[in-house]
Amino acid sequence: METNSLYQMYFNCELNTKEEVHSFIAEIAGRDNSLSTEEVIQQLEDREKIGSTMIAEHVLLPHIESDQLERSQILFIRLAKPIENWDFQTKNICLVIVILLKKNESVNMKKRIALFTRSLADEEYLDRLINSQDKEAFINEMIKY
Repeated sequence: METNSLYQMYFNCELNTKEEVHSFIAEIAGRDNSLSTEEVIQQLEDREKIGSTMIAEHVLLPHIESDQLERSQILFIRLAKPIENWDFQTKNICLVIVILLKKNESVNMKKRIALFTRSLADEEYLDRLINSQDKEAFINEMIKY
Protein backbone atom coordinates (compact mmCIF):
# COMPACT_ATOMS: atom_id res chain seq x y z
CA MET A 1 0.00 0.00 0.00
CA GLU A 2 1.10 3.54 -0.78
CA THR A 3 -0.55 6.34 1.08
CA ASN A 4 -0.99 10.07 1.29
CA SER A 5 -3.67 12.19 2.92
CA LEU A 6 -6.37 11.45 0.36
CA TYR A 7 -5.16 8.64 -1.90
CA GLN A 8 -4.27 5.07 -1.05
CA MET A 9 -2.90 2.69 -3.64
CA TYR A 10 -2.98 -1.10 -3.65
CA PHE A 11 -1.10 -2.54 -6.62
CA ASN A 12 -1.46 -6.07 -8.07
CA CYS A 13 -3.99 -7.21 -5.49
CA GLU A 14 -4.77 -10.92 -5.59
CA LEU A 15 -8.54 -10.52 -5.45
CA ASN A 16 -10.57 -12.84 -7.64
CA THR A 17 -14.24 -12.04 -7.06
CA LYS A 18 -16.55 -9.13 -6.36
CA GLU A 19 -17.04 -10.50 -2.86
CA GLU A 20 -13.28 -10.51 -2.21
CA VAL A 21 -13.01 -6.91 -3.46
CA HIS A 22 -15.92 -5.82 -1.26
CA SER A 23 -14.36 -7.52 1.76
CA PHE A 24 -11.01 -5.86 1.01
CA ILE A 25 -12.67 -2.42 0.77
CA ALA A 26 -14.59 -3.11 3.99
CA GLU A 27 -11.38 -4.04 5.78
CA ILE A 28 -9.73 -0.78 4.68
CA ALA A 29 -12.79 1.32 5.52
CA GLY A 30 -13.05 -0.34 8.92
CA ARG A 31 -9.54 0.69 9.95
CA ASP A 32 -9.63 3.74 12.19
CA ASN A 33 -13.41 4.01 11.73
CA SER A 34 -16.44 2.70 13.55
CA LEU A 35 -17.82 1.05 10.40
CA SER A 36 -18.23 -2.69 10.53
CA THR A 37 -17.25 -4.93 7.63
CA GLU A 38 -20.88 -5.92 7.21
CA GLU A 39 -22.04 -2.29 7.02
CA VAL A 40 -19.52 -1.42 4.31
CA ILE A 41 -20.32 -4.52 2.25
CA GLN A 42 -24.05 -3.79 2.58
CA GLN A 43 -23.55 -0.18 1.43
CA LEU A 44 -21.48 -1.34 -1.56
CA GLU A 45 -24.12 -3.91 -2.50
CA ASP A 46 -26.94 -1.39 -2.05
CA ARG A 47 -25.11 1.06 -4.32
CA GLU A 48 -24.74 -1.59 -7.03
CA LYS A 49 -28.49 -2.29 -6.88
CA ILE A 50 -29.10 1.34 -7.89
CA GLY A 51 -26.97 0.93 -11.00
CA SER A 52 -23.64 -0.18 -12.35
CA THR A 53 -20.53 1.43 -10.91
CA MET A 54 -18.63 0.81 -14.15
CA ILE A 55 -17.27 4.12 -15.46
CA ALA A 56 -15.15 2.78 -18.34
CA GLU A 57 -14.20 -0.54 -19.82
CA HIS A 58 -12.34 -2.51 -17.10
CA VAL A 59 -12.87 0.22 -14.43
CA LEU A 60 -15.32 0.43 -11.52
CA LEU A 61 -16.01 3.38 -9.22
CA PRO A 62 -17.85 2.09 -6.15
CA HIS A 63 -18.47 4.68 -3.47
CA ILE A 64 -20.08 5.06 -0.10
CA GLU A 65 -20.84 7.96 2.21
CA SER A 66 -21.01 7.53 5.96
CA ASP A 67 -20.94 9.62 9.11
CA GLN A 68 -18.90 6.80 10.65
CA LEU A 69 -15.88 7.54 8.46
CA GLU A 70 -13.22 9.62 10.17
CA ARG A 71 -11.86 10.95 6.87
CA SER A 72 -12.59 10.72 3.18
CA GLN A 73 -10.31 8.59 1.02
CA ILE A 74 -9.85 7.50 -2.55
CA LEU A 75 -8.57 3.95 -2.94
CA PHE A 76 -6.92 2.70 -6.11
CA ILE A 77 -7.08 -1.09 -6.27
CA ARG A 78 -5.14 -2.41 -9.27
CA LEU A 79 -5.93 -6.12 -9.60
CA ALA A 80 -3.20 -8.65 -10.33
CA LYS A 81 -5.48 -10.26 -12.91
CA PRO A 82 -8.87 -9.19 -14.22
CA ILE A 83 -12.05 -10.36 -12.57
CA GLU A 84 -13.71 -12.07 -15.51
CA ASN A 85 -17.29 -11.94 -14.19
CA TRP A 86 -18.02 -9.16 -11.73
CA ASP A 87 -21.73 -9.66 -12.33
CA PHE A 88 -23.97 -10.75 -15.20
CA GLN A 89 -23.19 -7.64 -17.26
CA THR A 90 -19.83 -6.44 -15.92
CA LYS A 91 -16.77 -8.32 -17.17
CA ASN A 92 -12.96 -8.15 -17.10
CA ILE A 93 -12.46 -5.66 -14.27
CA CYS A 94 -8.83 -4.57 -13.83
CA LEU A 95 -9.09 -1.42 -11.72
CA VAL A 96 -11.37 -0.45 -8.86
CA ILE A 97 -11.30 3.17 -7.73
CA VAL A 98 -13.22 3.56 -4.47
CA ILE A 99 -14.45 6.79 -2.95
CA LEU A 100 -15.08 6.64 0.77
CA LEU A 101 -16.77 9.94 1.60
CA LYS A 102 -17.19 11.20 5.13
CA LYS A 103 -20.69 12.59 5.61
CA ASN A 104 -20.61 16.36 6.19
CA GLU A 105 -17.15 16.57 4.63
CA SER A 106 -15.56 20.01 4.30
CA VAL A 107 -16.23 22.01 1.16
CA ASN A 108 -12.51 22.04 0.36
CA MET A 109 -12.25 18.24 0.49
CA LYS A 110 -15.43 17.83 -1.57
CA LYS A 111 -13.88 20.13 -4.19
CA ARG A 112 -10.69 17.99 -4.25
CA ILE A 113 -12.73 14.82 -4.72
CA ALA A 114 -14.91 16.44 -7.40
CA LEU A 115 -11.79 17.59 -9.27
CA PHE A 116 -10.43 14.06 -9.12
CA THR A 117 -13.69 12.50 -10.34
CA ARG A 118 -13.67 14.82 -13.35
CA SER A 119 -10.24 13.42 -14.24
CA LEU A 120 -11.88 10.01 -14.61
CA ALA A 121 -13.62 11.25 -17.76
CA ASP A 122 -10.19 11.19 -19.44
CA GLU A 123 -10.13 7.77 -21.14
CA GLU A 124 -6.39 8.05 -21.83
CA TYR A 125 -5.73 8.59 -18.12
CA LEU A 126 -7.74 5.48 -17.25
CA ASP A 127 -5.98 3.48 -19.98
CA ARG A 128 -2.58 4.48 -18.60
CA LEU A 129 -3.66 3.37 -15.11
CA ILE A 130 -4.97 0.05 -16.41
CA ASN A 131 -1.87 -0.61 -18.52
CA SER A 132 0.78 0.43 -15.99
CA GLN A 133 2.95 -2.65 -15.61
CA ASP A 134 4.85 -1.63 -12.51
CA LYS A 135 4.03 0.09 -9.27
CA GLU A 136 6.18 3.15 -9.94
CA ALA A 137 4.49 3.87 -13.28
CA PHE A 138 1.08 3.38 -11.68
CA ILE A 139 1.87 5.82 -8.87
CA ASN A 140 3.17 8.39 -11.38
CA GLU A 141 -0.06 8.15 -13.37
CA MET A 142 -2.25 8.11 -10.28
CA ILE A 143 -0.89 11.37 -8.87
CA LYS A 144 -1.06 13.36 -12.10
CA TYR A 145 -4.47 14.67 -11.15
